[in-house]
Amino acid sequence: MSQIKMRQGCLTSPNKDTRNCSEFSTSPAAVIVHDPVRAGAFTPMESAGDPASLEREFLYRELPNRRTYAEQHRILVARLRRHVPRVIYLHELVSHHEFYRFTSGNPNQVFTRDSVITLPWVPNGYFKARMRPPQRRSESEIMGTALEALGLQEILRVPEGMFLEGGDVIPFNREGRRTLLVGCGRRTSFETLEFLQQELIPSFTDEVIGIELTSWRMNLDGGLMPVTADLVVADRENIVRARLYSAHGCHEINLWDLFEDLGMHIIDTTPEESLYMQSCNYVCLGDRKVIGYDLCKRVRDSLRAHGVETHLIPGTELVKGRGGPRCMTRPIYDASVGGPDGGA
Repeated sequence: MSQIKMRQGCLTSPNKDTRNCSEFSTSPAAVIVHDPVRAGAFTPMESAGDPASLEREFLYRELPNRRTYAEQHRILVARLRRHVPRVIYLHELVSHHEFYRFTSGNPNQVFTRDSVITLPWVPNGYFKARMRPPQRRSESEIMGTALEALGLQEILRVPEGMFLEGGDVIPFNREGRRTLLVGCGRRTSFETLEFLQQELIPSFTDEVIGIELTSWRMNLDGGLMPVTADLVVADRENIVRARLYSAHGCHEINLWDLFEDLGMHIIDTTPEESLYMQSCNYVCLGDRKVIGYDLCKRVRDSLRAHGVETHLIPGTELVKGRGGPRCMTRPIYDASVGGPDGGA
C-alpha cells in the first residue's frame, strides 16, 4: 500500500453520504477550464502545414478558426457560470508554474478533464492521469498543481508503464455501489484496470467496470455517457466487452444488461454522430441538467423528451480538437472551493 493511500483518513467526510454519489447526480462545487487561444496555443498550430502534420503534432482533426474557437469557448464558460458556483481558469491557479509556461503552446490543455481524475464521493481527493501521447504528458503535472492549490490531496499514483486518461473514467453508481466506468484501448491500458482494483477498492471505490473500446474510439466519454439515473447516451459500436472488478475478483459482464437491470434507457447514437458531433459528450450538472454541443439535434430532442434540461453551446470549431464539453471541464466536488466566481 502506498504512502499516498495511507492519507485516506483526511479524505472522507463522516457527515456526507457518498454511497449514492455519481457524476450525473452530483452538482460540482467548481469547474476548472482553460482557454488555449488566450494561452497562445494556436500560433504554433497555424504553422503546422498539412492536415497530417496537424494531427500528428497537435492531435487536432482540423485547424479551428482562432476567433470563433475563442468565442465558442467563452460561451461554454458563460453557460457553466449559470449552473456552477465557481468556474476557474487554469491560469488563475498555475500561471507561476514553470511547466505551465513551458507548455502554453499545447492546445490539448483545453481538455482539463483528461489529465486528472476527481470523484464525487472523495470530494477533496484526486489522482493524476498518465497520458499516452508524449505531447500531452506534462498536462497532469499542471492540473495536479492546480488541484493542490485548491486544497485537494493526491490519493494514488499510476505507475510508469501504465496509462490512464480522464476521458476514460466516469464515476457511476450501481445500487449504492461507488462504481468507476473505465474505458480501455487507445488511451488507457488494460493493466491499469487491475491497478485501480488494487489501489481504490475498498477505500475509495467499491467496484470498477472495465469497458474495452473499439480501435477507432479514443475515449469512453466520446461513445458512452450516463447522464441521469435512468438515461445513457451511447454509440454501441464503440463497445467490445466489459469486465467487473471488485474485492472478490473480476468477471465478464454484459454492459447493456447491466444498464437495463438498473432501469436505464439507452439513447442510441451512430459512429458519425459520436465522432464528429460528440453526441455522447455532456457535462453533467446534477438535477437532470447537462451541457452539450448543438451539433446533434436528434439526440438533443431525445434527451429533452426524457425530461433532461439540455443546455447547448456552439461546437463547430471546438469539436475539431476531438473533444466535447465534458472533455473541457474538470469538476471539483469539494464545497470548500466553491463560492463567488472569480472571473477570467
